[in-house]
Amino acid sequence: MSFKTKNRKEKIADLERKIKLCGAFKEKSDNKSHYEDLIRKYSSEIERTKVNLDLLKKLDKTIIPAISVILVLAVLFFLRPSFIGYSVLDIAPSYVDVIFEPSLEKTVQLKVINNDHKDFDAVVYAEGELAEYITIGNPTIRLSKDEDSKIISYKVNLPKSFEKQGLHEANVVVREIPKETKEGTTITANLAVVSKLRVMVPYKGKYAEIKLFVTDFKQNKESNFTVEVRNLGTEDILEAKAVIDIYGPLNNKLATITSNKASIESKDKEILIAKWTPKLGSGSYHVVATLIYDGLNTKDEKSFTIGTLKLDIILISVSNFKLGGIAKFDIFVENNWSIETPNVYAETTVKDEKGKIYTQFKTASVDIPAFGRQKLNASWDTAKVIPGPYKFDIVLNYLGQKTEKVFDIMVEYDKITASLVGQVTGVEEEKKPAVLKSIYILIFLVIILIILNIVMYFKKIRK
Repeated sequence: MSFKTKNRKEKIADLERKIKLCGAFKEKSDNKSHYEDLIRKYSSEIERTKVNLDLLKKLDKTIIPAISVILVLAVLFFLRPSFIGYSVLDIAPSYVDVIFEPSLEKTVQLKVINNDHKDFDAVVYAEGELAEYITIGNPTIRLSKDEDSKIISYKVNLPKSFEKQGLHEANVVVREIPKETKEGTTITANLAVVSKLRVMVPYKGKYAEIKLFVTDFKQNKESNFTVEVRNLGTEDILEAKAVIDIYGPLNNKLATITSNKASIESKDKEILIAKWTPKLGSGSYHVVATLIYDGLNTKDEKSFTIGTLKLDIILISVSNFKLGGIAKFDIFVENNWSIETPNVYAETTVKDEKGKIYTQFKTASVDIPAFGRQKLNASWDTAKVIPGPYKFDIVLNYLGQKTEKVFDIMVEYDKITASLVGQVTGVEEEKKPAVLKSIYILIFLVIILIILNIVMYFKKIRK
């Protein structure tokens, strides 16, 4: 019984008592109409309360089970394989590239992967611009729970020519067939995987496309920019080279390097390499690769980093200190990154040699400019502190990372001196994916609601 239901039952009982009292007083009173009005008023209130009570009872019977069902469905939704990044059905390769040749005939093999190890039937079909040029070897397939995968194939028969130059595509789809239960109900399933067929019709004359690949760079260590060049023209490229321009956060050009040179035949590809040893500071940068070939050019660009984001505690100091007063620590932090690091704060702890904690303090947040320094302020009330050695632990928090340093501090009557003990830098905070957190919360709520339903059930049995 809910709290509101109990209150309304008590209200009805109270009104019924009042009606009885009014009836008794009415018999002895000369003003009978007054008590008759009260009886009508209380009777009307009883009727309204009973209506509300019936409604609450219906809600008690339906709301909790309904919420339980909704939450169970929500859990199933979040736990479904496609949501958590796991596919029960897969296909490889995910795409097939073909350079167009007139009347080309080609057989392509695909592997359908049964990740969930279940029995299922599927249809195989083609869709898209090139569907009419694709013939599926076997339009239906069956996989058993004991089969990890099955090989399927399709034939490509291209026409003599295409009016349009460039890329033409089609999808080869493998889709699970819905099953029927013993009761005749159809269980609809929308599991499907796709492998793309991409046919490139060469451009007349000279035409190239490039793809830039960037590795992780470290200061003063040589690494490469890699440029993949595809000659998608009908003519050979006699000479091609890549010019690499590197830009800073303010879009200012910082360096230019050049790759090796190469000639590339029509419908072929070549890899160009540009070696570089970074002399720049750690941080985020932008690179633009320009391919220059036979009087033409094309570009690709990407962002990249040098080194890793790191803040460093370079110094702590305490000035104007007297034992028994407030010690004000100045914590100097240096940003070795090429962009500003926002919302930096420190958590400080002072302990004695035995590990007893004397104070814990969280500083205000500051923004530290690129390659700049900033000061954080922490306080310690030394009213109950005696002179001697202590540990001053500082944990910097910034952009989901932590940097920790521990200092030995010596407290005297008129000063505090500090020396570095050790450090742990770049410790990443352990964070569970948001999806898993949501799943755990939903499962917990469902368990609570199931327990509530069991309790309510046994209460009804006792009644």
